[in-house]
Amino acid sequence: MKANELQIINFLQSPNVQFVIPVYQRNYDWTNTECKELLNDIISVETEDRGTHFIGSIVFIHDGTYSTSEVKELVIIDGQQRLTTINILYVALYRFAKENNKFQDSERLYNMFLTNQYVQNESSKLKLKQTDSNSLAFKAIMLGTEKE
Repeated sequence: MKANELQIINFLQSPNVQFVIPVYQRNYDWTNTECKELLNDIISVETEDRGTHFIGSIVFIHDGTYSTSEVKELVIIDGQQRLTTINILYVALYRFAKENNKFQDSERLYNMFLTNQYVQNESSKLKLKQTDSNSLAFKAIMLGTEKE
């Protein structure tokens, strides 16, 4: 096993990578409480001028094979709840930028953190590939069609 320390922003903006949540993982089940706690942890890095904050490990495996679309699939073993929540936060930032006519910012967020910009295969387009039950919900959040 090999462990590397990497800032989450660098991990998420890796090009042509798809974070795959395997079917044996539990469903995404964080409530507002856990999401707020993670968001407050992230915000505290800036407000308390700490520079960094350990948000926990994201453990993944990569078997070294590529799909036909040349996207490297990283199967998430641990950290799915945090990874999904951070992706939802990026979607919120993307939607905010788009709704406020900050098109350059919205395009950057969409293309760097949420999708594999140059991938043609639709199943490999989103950087976060959820299990079937969570996939529809995440796509609805991406499109802004979720129900409250």
